[in-house]
Amino acid sequence: MGADFYSRIHPVFRTAILGLLFLGLSACKTEKDADQPTVLGAPPVVAYLGVEYSYNFGAYGGEDILDYSLTNAPSWLALEDTSNKARQGIIMRGVPGLTGGNRGDADLGKTEGINLVTTDGQMSGVQPFEIDVKYNVMSLTSEPFTEGESPEIPDSNREQCALPDLEAEGEHRFTVNLYNDDGSVSDTRELTLPTRRVFVKVSLDQPSVTRVAVAFELQSDYDPTSCDVGFSPPHQNCEQSNSNAGDATLGKDIVGLGSNSLVPRDESGENELSYIDYELDEEGFFTRGVITIEPGITECYLPLEVVEDSFPEPAESLRLALTEVRSGLAGLGSGNGGVVANLSIQDNEPVLSIETVNGGSRDTLNVGDVREYVARLSGERDRDIFAKLTHTEDSTARLGTEFVIERLEDGTWVENDELVFPNGTDEVAFRIRVPAAGYSNPAFSDRFILLGVNQDFQAGREDYARGESDNLIRVSLNELTTPLALNSSDGFVATDMAMGQEGRMFVAGYNRQDNDRVLVRIFDQGGVQLQQVDVSAAGDSLVTPDPVINIVQRKVTQGNTKVDRFEFVVAYSTAQAVAGTAALGATDILTSLYWFDAASNGGEYVPTWSIRTGTAADDQARWAAINRDTGYVLLAGETNGVFDGQQASGGRDSFLQRIDTELDGNSQLPAVAWTRQAGSAADDNVAGGSADSVTPLLFGSAAGSVEGAPVIGGVDAFFYNTSGADAELNVHQVGTEGDESVSGGLFFASTLWLIGSSDGLYSVLEQEEEEPVLERDPLSSTAGFLLGYSAIGAPARAFSLNDGSDQANVRLSGLSGFDGDMVVAGFTDGDFASNGVVSGTAQGIAARVSLVPETDSDAEGTTFRNNWRYQLDQDDSEILDLENFRDDEVVALSRVGSDWFVLLFSPEGELLTPLN
Repeated sequence: MGADFYSRIHPVFRTAILGLLFLGLSACKTEKDADQPTVLGAPPVVAYLGVEYSYNFGAYGGEDILDYSLTNAPSWLALEDTSNKARQGIIMRGVPGLTGGNRGDADLGKTEGINLVTTDGQMSGVQPFEIDVKYNVMSLTSEPFTEGESPEIPDSNREQCALPDLEAEGEHRFTVNLYNDDGSVSDTRELTLPTRRVFVKVSLDQPSVTRVAVAFELQSDYDPTSCDVGFSPPHQNCEQSNSNAGDATLGKDIVGLGSNSLVPRDESGENELSYIDYELDEEGFFTRGVITIEPGITECYLPLEVVEDSFPEPAESLRLALTEVRSGLAGLGSGNGGVVANLSIQDNEPVLSIETVNGGSRDTLNVGDVREYVARLSGERDRDIFAKLTHTEDSTARLGTEFVIERLEDGTWVENDELVFPNGTDEVAFRIRVPAAGYSNPAFSDRFILLGVNQDFQAGREDYARGESDNLIRVSLNELTTPLALNSSDGFVATDMAMGQEGRMFVAGYNRQDNDRVLVRIFDQGGVQLQQVDVSAAGDSLVTPDPVINIVQRKVTQGNTKVDRFEFVVAYSTAQAVAGTAALGATDILTSLYWFDAASNGGEYVPTWSIRTGTAADDQARWAAINRDTGYVLLAGETNGVFDGQQASGGRDSFLQRIDTELDGNSQLPAVAWTRQAGSAADDNVAGGSADSVTPLLFGSAAGSVEGAPVIGGVDAFFYNTSGADAELNVHQVGTEGDESVSGGLFFASTLWLIGSSDGLYSVLEQEEEEPVLERDPLSSTAGFLLGYSAIGAPARAFSLNDGSDQANVRLSGLSGFDGDMVVAGFTDGDFASNGVVSGTAQGIAARVSLVPETDSDAEGTTFRNNWRYQLDQDDSEILDLENFRDDEVVALSRVGSDWFVLLFSPEGELLTPLN
């Protein structure tokens, strides 16, 4: 058999041939063509006029040294001219506006489709990109200035100009007009006053390659020829007119450089701020100039000088504007239309505040009385300071007409509305007198004084104090100076009270001499009876119906207009026959709604509807109200029966009922929307409710578990919300291991406040990461309590009202909110007010419980400025109910023996209507 050539070769040679073959194949695998030249990197897409733009591209690929070129590039952009073509990359540079022909603003805008091309002579690569050229924007930044103070220059990591010495002393000279009392110009006076340096920061967004010089100027809207109506310049009512109020006067309030200020120089005598040139304006003041920013600098501080004058002034505004680029390339704002910074100058003249002698901010003064007040100055001074007082714009009482101001001169009080604070004296007394002779007030509501400084007089006059606020104190002028007797000529028994529109007082009750007929008597602020509303009919024979009342002011649509609608609701319970109704059970509830008809008899309340509701057993109304949003009526009370769809709990239950008003043609008719019943196995007591909470609310106290809620002590407080017949009933049973019998309450400032009486001293224990806990310590006597709860039943605040020796008994029945605080009322058999009045019988009491602690309270304990207590020096007396009139007066429904009165208390607890 024949063999091929390979098989006949010696084995040694076969091995060598195979090795060469493998080497050849291996060499073929490592060889490849050169990569396409590729440019690496993405250049910035934004450039700025006058600012260097550069980018270092990288590249790889090609078989030879790479060469580079630009296509479609703007004229200002070019590649670095270098002979070293061996490196793998290239730098692209340019300065928009300067390089490529010094084109300035013509280089603004976006250039698209720029290409950086790289080639090795055979192959090429392209990197496309775009550049948008923008202005190098200048900006201004400033904080408010204060006379007599120089701010600190903040730290910065930007390249800065030389920093100005803000401690350098300055001085400025100018002339002012002097005024007569009527504001006419009497003379002129030249003033030379110290100045303090302030600054405005001038920033350049990017470091420029050239010097940038920009013109600046101070600007203000102040115009001495802009006069109040009826005046012509020169006059105080022109230079200090309403249109000029709050505008700084250039050359008098602020300048760039004071007329007598020295240019700051370094040790060699060179100007430290050589980058600033101040220029004179048309009035001869340095209020403008040019600031120059050197290449590479991006932040400068432009010093100005605020004049430290002695004129009382409000905060004054002005502007600093960059108006023109004198040299270099920069943008005045993004559109180059100008840069403006709003500046503000705060005055440093002494500040006037006014308080009552007890430190209060509001008071009530009877017509015909006089009372002393305290004026205080704060702030540094080295001279006498004056303060001219007057009523302010919103005051309804006028100085010289309804009241006068008196100051003490040589031991005698004389009429003078200008206070004097000698140097070193920061507190002076003055009086407000309200003469009774000739006093008149055609309005329903009492007049009130809002007292402040007379800015119209003080403006532009030296050495006067500025007011801490526009209204320094509020003083209401009370016209009802004796108790309002409610049953001086009949058997009227007052049971409840409410305050209505324009200070009207609504007193509900019944007349013992007329079959216990239910009445509502309406009085104005002077105690004049405006109307008597006969709620029950003359033929109805009732028995102690104990009516309750509430009022509301709400918005309704009349035509296409929202108008105010004033309404009141009155409810009472009776087992007797009532005209126009049919009995439902043993004792039913009669509810009547009224509205104010301005067209009826010159304005009076007329009936809307009446309704009789209840169960087959006894039902007692304890509270009624009207929802201010929709106008539905709410009733809260107690029942021994069962309402439709409800279940009895075993004893006397609470109920909450909603009654709507429905239209039947042109008639408005009542319709019971729903009734919810809840209680414990014992007899529950209802103290009230709320129509102002998110959903209708009822509160009271019970000796057992209310609807399954856990029992805490003997008698617990409880409250619940509900929104309908089938809605969830959210019951919160609250209290301590003791007895908390609730006699009243109020939903106020998102808190449910409950009052009552107990032999416990209450406090709230705050716990970390847990709900607060209401704590109780035993007392020897019965004290009043005021407890505040959140909507979920968490205790928020707790106050106990006891006598100082813990010997007297205190019972609370009335509660009202007042100027952010709470006022409570009731009676005591001991010395509640610590005034030595101890008779052993019941005497009416009232107390204000302040909810806001003093900001300067000492470390020994929290103090409250507004706390006060009052005790009637009348045996067999009590204060049954409280209302609030404008946060100016506490209105108290009171009983002394068999007589009922309306009494008034001032915000600080003075009885304005003394009984003796």
